[in-house]
Amino acid sequence: MAGHSHHHHHHGRDAIGRILLWTMLFNLVIPICQLAGGWLAGSTALMSDAVHNISDFTGLAVAFAAHRMAGRPPSGGYTYGFRRAEIMAAGVNAALLVGACVFIGLEAGHRLLDPRPVAGALVAVLAGVGVVGNGVSAWLLHRGSRGDLNMRGAYLHMMTDLLVSVAVLANGLVLMARPWYWLDPLLSALIVVLVLRGVWDVLRRAARILMEGAPEDLDLDRVRQAMEAVDGVSGVHHLHAWNLGSQDVSLTCHVVVGFRPLAETASMAAELRRRLGELGVGHATFEFEAEPCGDPACGHGRASQPEPDNHAE
Repeated sequence: MAGHSHHHHHHGRDAIGRILLWTMLFNLVIPICQLAGGWLAGSTALMSDAVHNISDFTGLAVAFAAHRMAGRPPSGGYTYGFRRAEIMAAGVNAALLVGACVFIGLEAGHRLLDPRPVAGALVAVLAGVGVVGNGVSAWLLHRGSRGDLNMRGAYLHMMTDLLVSVAVLANGLVLMARPWYWLDPLLSALIVVLVLRGVWDVLRRAARILMEGAPEDLDLDRVRQAMEAVDGVSGVHHLHAWNLGSQDVSLTCHVVVGFRPLAETASMAAELRRRLGELGVGHATFEFEAEPCGDPACGHGRASQPEPDNHAE
């Protein structure tokens, strides 16, 4: 079963790698066309979309590099491996988007004060190319976005791009019928707001993981209750849980079991891990105690008899 699970995990990582490569290709060709067309058409919205798509290519390249690094086994001083590389990539990806928003916002403000003629037909055609390319990219990334923050960040990036391209397409169609040149920079400003809203969730989740916050979908009270329901466990404290990567959850705690042989704690550790596995914890380390430790952070009084602790990994 372990080998079978590893095979599926390896196959899944290979599939995600291929998806990232294809989306990188799409997001290199599209902005080149849009930049040239935006310059010819005099469209700030189209050029803003192109700059956004260039940041996509860079972000996807970072995501792909992090994906490859995260697949490396633990080595040297990196005993947990390199899974956090994907979380760092998600943060870099979000930072690139913020930078693109600053550029777009400044240019939009300038054009709102000084509207210029825009070739609506050319804008509509090239925005249509963006709709197709971003739509395909978003569809590909959606397949690997569940439970993977790195892929989730890239997927949200593509979905934002798709909506932006649709809006730019509508802008081009309107400009073909009406000389509302102020609409182009106004749309650019709305793009900035839309992008920043999408960035916030990725940044928040990446920061939580890097700050060793407890996983959002892990109920620590439920974890404690499940552990204390194991026969022989009289208390659990110093409970800490965190994400190594987007999906990997680790946990450490002190478990009060009274005075009993080490062999009994080994069987209890197996049952504790089984129950924790059902709650989504992949790796758990227990420190067994005869009585609650004297550390004030435990919330218990000092043990009356100092007994050596048994440890189970």
